[in-house]
Amino acid sequence: MPPDTNKSWTRWALLVAPLLVGVALAVGGMDAWAVAVAAGLVAAGAAAFLLMPAQTALEKAQASAGLAELELERARERLEQVTVELDSVRGVLEASPWPMFATGASGELVLANRAAEEFFQRGPRGLLGRSIEDLVTQGDVITLHAAALSGREATGQVRLQRSDGTRIYQVRAAPVQFGGGRAGAVVSLRDITELATALQLKTDFVANASHELRTPVASIKAAIETLADGAWEDENMRARFTQMIATNAGRLDEMIRDLMELSRLESPEAMVRAEPVSLAELIEDIHEELGAFAAEKKLRLEADVEEGAGELNTDPKLLRMVLKNLIDNAIKFASPETPVRTVARRVGDVVRIQVIDQGAGIPINQQQRVFERFFQVDPARTGFQHRRGTGLGLAIVKHAVKALGGTISVESVWKQGTTMTVELPASGPGSPSSV
Repeated sequence: MPPDTNKSWTRWALLVAPLLVGVALAVGGMDAWAVAVAAGLVAAGAAAFLLMPAQTALEKAQASAGLAELELERARERLEQVTVELDSVRGVLEASPWPMFATGASGELVLANRAAEEFFQRGPRGLLGRSIEDLVTQGDVITLHAAALSGREATGQVRLQRSDGTRIYQVRAAPVQFGGGRAGAVVSLRDITELATALQLKTDFVANASHELRTPVASIKAAIETLADGAWEDENMRARFTQMIATNAGRLDEMIRDLMELSRLESPEAMVRAEPVSLAELIEDIHEELGAFAAEKKLRLEADVEEGAGELNTDPKLLRMVLKNLIDNAIKFASPETPVRTVARRVGDVVRIQVIDQGAGIPINQQQRVFERFFQVDPARTGFQHRRGTGLGLAIVKHAVKALGGTISVESVWKQGTTMTVELPASGPGSPSSV
């Protein structure tokens, strides 16, 4: 029998049973006491009959409250689970050093990591809810994001203007499904400026090296072929072409040595061995070595070393390489009958060495390129003809100075002269440096 039916029979039993008992007592005795008892039983039965629905309602309410409490507990557990999952997602995003953010189908940001906040220079309240078009004006990024919203993973490189200049980013946009089957996209931006620059330098280096090596090789080949075709019998031709072969072979040898030196300096294992060095003696030794070349150009080699800058702790081989290259370059471009001066001064914990010439100068649009591999100032633009080098000298100087823990810069005035400035720590470089 259903529970409600049982309760209905119970209600009627509570009413009828006392009534029947009361009637029986009343009929049997008919005295006042019997009548009072009968009346009480009838009243109790009636009260129970009337209170039964309220009790039933109370029981139902208690059952409903228990069920609601159970559902509430389940909802609380689910909320805790979702919170844990959301914290995990946020943890993954925060672990990334790259800007990452997620958008809904409408393109509004729903999640972003701290790197993204720093990238867009806004806090979390300033990002969430914003449209991607409001934050990114680069069309390529918008296109990649749209592809992800359509269900396709997309990757591309974009150039973005930042406060520190133009940076190159690899942008990856991937589709994602949120709860309830809602579509969205996750976008990440990885700064690959250094990598892209290194790859471009490598490409340029290979191209330039191939070109520079091809020129002397072609000259040697042409000279050998000419001699083999009969020029060997002509004494003047033989002398001319053998000299050509020797000159170009020497240039190849010099270039190979410079390439090996540059490779050594660029190696992470490049070691710097610091020891006390007398700067005055080192400069004097270089002047003696380059004296004949300077005399040929009718130049005076001068040195001005301040007493406090005369001694420093550094790698003598690298410092000699730096100064010899700089003085040699100054001799190449200095005007006849002018001095090439090497000046050294102590500035705090730094020794500042300057190589100064009065000559052609460097065109302003080429001054920042003189430290590039294989770059050489065009003699036609300077008006000075000089023996051609490998184009690696100043690149080697830059890396050597960096290995010594210093810096190098150039100041030049067109047709007035050039000053190369090297600043080195007087106490010597730190740990072995990668250049």
